[in-house]
Amino acid sequence: MLVDPLRFDWNDKAIIWGHVWLLLAGFTWAIAIVHIRRHRWKLTPLDALPWQMSVATVLLWILALLAEPAGYLEPGKSELWMALLYIGAFAGPIATWAAVSVGRSLPPVIGSMSMLGVPLLSIASSVVLLGETVTAPLAIGTALVIAGIAIVILDRSRD
Repeated sequence: MLVDPLRFDWNDKAIIWGHVWLLLAGFTWAIAIVHIRRHRWKLTPLDALPWQMSVATVLLWILALLAEPAGYLEPGKSELWMALLYIGAFAGPIATWAAVSVGRSLPPVIGSMSMLGVPLLSIASSVVLLGETVTAPLAIGTALVIAGIAIVILDRSRD
């Protein structure tokens, strides 16, 4: 319901690729949940994150330069460096640490359902901050996500 394939332009390859990448992101997150649960941890996630994020930053920077040579990165602007520092040193590691910690400590169904709070917050933020129009599919999709979370919570409360 949130994707609403009847409304987007199937002739626009950028839109189709965007949805393909979103589906692949969901699939890789499912793989990550399984990996987090079965991995034998030698370090805590917080111990490993600084070097992992540093390597990822360098690789993504190189990929951005290769894929978008005339892209919109302006190394002379302080805003770019502040954003990279914020995301690379603070927001990215903290969010990753929180997600991995949830994945390690909660059962997979509860952990994955709790992560659905992220798109709900994103939807609410886009409506409040950006003036996103609330369409019927958006409202129905949001209600379905909330219902899914509620079903898991109610089912677990019976145990």
